[in-house]
Amino acid sequence: MAGVPRSGRTDLITALARVLDPDAARGAALSDLHQRPVLLDGADDAAPAEAGGDAVEGEAAAVAEVPAAAAGTEGAAGQDASGDNVDTREPPSAVLQRVEAAQVEVTLTDLDPDVQQLLDGALEPLEDSGCASEDPDASADAPLCARLAYRLSYDEEAETLESVVYFPARSNPALGQYSRVPAATRRMLPVITLDAGQPLQLRAGAGLRRILDERDAKAGAAAFDALAQAVAEAVAALSASPAVAEAVNAVLAIGGTGERIGDTPVTAEQVGFRTEDGSVAALLRTLRAALHLDTGGMLGLAQHGSTVSAVLSMAEAMLLATVPGAVVLADDFGDQLDAPATEHLAALLRARSGQVWLSTRRPEAARAFEPTEVIRLVRHGGVRSHHQLTRIMDRKALVAMRQWHTQLLAALTAPTVAIAEGPHDVAVLSMVDRRRPPSSLPLSAHGIRLVASGTGGEGGISQIPRVASLARQLGFRVLAVIDRDKASAQTTDELTKIQAACDAVVRLPPGAIERAIADGLPLEALADASATLTEYGIPDPMGGQLTEAAVTNLCKVIHKQGLHEQFLEALYTEPNALHPPVISTTLALLELTADPSYNGPQLIDVTAASRPAGV
Repeated sequence: MAGVPRSGRTDLITALARVLDPDAARGAALSDLHQRPVLLDGADDAAPAEAGGDAVEGEAAAVAEVPAAAAGTEGAAGQDASGDNVDTREPPSAVLQRVEAAQVEVTLTDLDPDVQQLLDGALEPLEDSGCASEDPDASADAPLCARLAYRLSYDEEAETLESVVYFPARSNPALGQYSRVPAATRRMLPVITLDAGQPLQLRAGAGLRRILDERDAKAGAAAFDALAQAVAEAVAALSASPAVAEAVNAVLAIGGTGERIGDTPVTAEQVGFRTEDGSVAALLRTLRAALHLDTGGMLGLAQHGSTVSAVLSMAEAMLLATVPGAVVLADDFGDQLDAPATEHLAALLRARSGQVWLSTRRPEAARAFEPTEVIRLVRHGGVRSHHQLTRIMDRKALVAMRQWHTQLLAALTAPTVAIAEGPHDVAVLSMVDRRRPPSSLPLSAHGIRLVASGTGGEGGISQIPRVASLARQLGFRVLAVIDRDKASAQTTDELTKIQAACDAVVRLPPGAIERAIADGLPLEALADASATLTEYGIPDPMGGQLTEAAVTNLCKVIHKQGLHEQFLEALYTEPNALHPPVISTTLALLELTADPSYNGPQLIDVTAASRPAGV
């Protein structure tokens, strides 16, 4: 599961854990209960808060702004000094209304015999849709499933949160009757929540300690006792050391301190040292892993960098998740890992687990899964939705599917993709975007990711509708940047298909991306930049000629040789370099159309820029 921020990745993992993990309920908070603004006059016409909210991430819903002239508002309109009508009515106030309860329900299927016996009495027939059947005449041969539900409510009088996990088949929440699921039963379910904490810790509850206890708790306890005995002997020897005893006696001798603090005079013989409360647990809490990985010698884990800690932590968690057929829950997977480790460990989880619910911001984690196994979560107009690819059978569409790994994966967390005809178009737009002044925000600030419709022979304008359709299936807002080719039946058909597949289309002036770079720039600047291309083993395309014919030849050479970025670099090294006006306008139009509220024309033609006056 991946997607844009605040689209619900963490919410899904947390919701599943609240039902299935008996230790997860400790994180419940009042903000888990959804809130929405309601007008004080009782008219419930305030805009509802976003569906689902971000409750379990700890964010409370905000009060929506209510327009001054909202329906149902009493008052009268007046006039200002100019005679214009002015609305003098007071805007209605709104308060946040909290829902009665938050509830999550999970259906468990494909139960093995041990789990079926564990859930005996709560089993229900399973429909083909994957839901529990409420039909009393359901087939006796139907497979069985079990529903578990989590309900969180707030007692206003007691000011306390109350949570319960119950079997819906045997409960009636409306009457407050719940058949609770014992914590022991949930612990017996093959469900593992991966918690990538500090690795290689021997304290109680830590991952390494749990692994040790599961493998041989008795031997582990013996090792800890031996450690405590050895430490006690070492500390006793330390306390008896003449140097230490002399220093302690010096402190006790000041002002008769040793005589005043005890029933009898205290000397160094009565002073010892131990860790905290002297227990083995206290001693283990102080231990930190150290590794000898290179010529630096034995160093603490923190000194080896965050990646080493993250890899060990995830390996520890995965070892705990080796329950046969386990359902594994993992949130923000790979955040602290490097790219290869993220993909490798995600692939291991997928291969070794019965089912994985993995949320991530990293495309490398999603790369370990089949395209149809990835769920992309998005927000449209403040409302959450999910998107998933279906299996593609059309041969032509399979070509576009190749762009999943090469293009769209990198854009997983971006709300908008802008599809260009090929890699050179993306390179030009990206480079000018990077070189814009700080006063102009880059495309990334508007949630836009530039992608190419293909690479090599698989790109071009004909591929844009296919890549756009793929992106639309995944919930992206889709823009396109295309060349303005000569009018023909073919180009008209291609444009129609692109418009049908995209939310908005920006069309460059005639002459493609190379002409778009040159339009509006002084001929002298173009000629100076053209002269630098001889470094790549070709003659100067303009040859020092300040004519439009020379510019046309320059565009042809840039296209043929693929020197778009090199030519731009030369332009930007000139004193008082100017940004290519047409490209800058194109970027501005992409920013405009990326806004979901944009309601202008779907097809926007960029006009060619004229040469600066006097040139």
